[in-house]
Amino acid sequence: MVVVFFGLLVAAQVADDRAGCGSVDPTDPANYSELSILNDTSATVRLDDCVGGYCRGYLLPALVRPGQRYGDDAACAAAGADMTSWRVSTEAGRVLGYIAVDTPRKLDGLVFPVSRASADRVTPTPPA
Repeated sequence: MVVVFFGLLVAAQVADDRAGCGSVDPTDPANYSELSILNDTSATVRLDDCVGGYCRGYLLPALVRPGQRYGDDAACAAAGADMTSWRVSTEAGRVLGYIAVDTPRKLDGLVFPVSRASADRVTPTPPA
């Protein structure tokens, strides 16, 4: 039984390595992509309500002034409803859209402009 368990762990790790994303260890940085959300608009926006893996929700809500960036992490190999996403709103609370991150492989340094926010959480936001 123990041999089978470790065999399954090794098989999962090999599959993750071949996919270019993830590890059986949930704390491994290979499980997420480091990114920033750039406020490329002329007004301060509010980021909150992070859904999905690896985002640092304890830092939210965050007000991001024009030209500023908010750095966070998003689960890699997550798509559709499983993507990591943030709600983008005006300071008054009007929802502008969502930054939804679809990264099939770990890819650090991505920048997601607020002006490209998606209409919902299942539509990937295109990076800059």
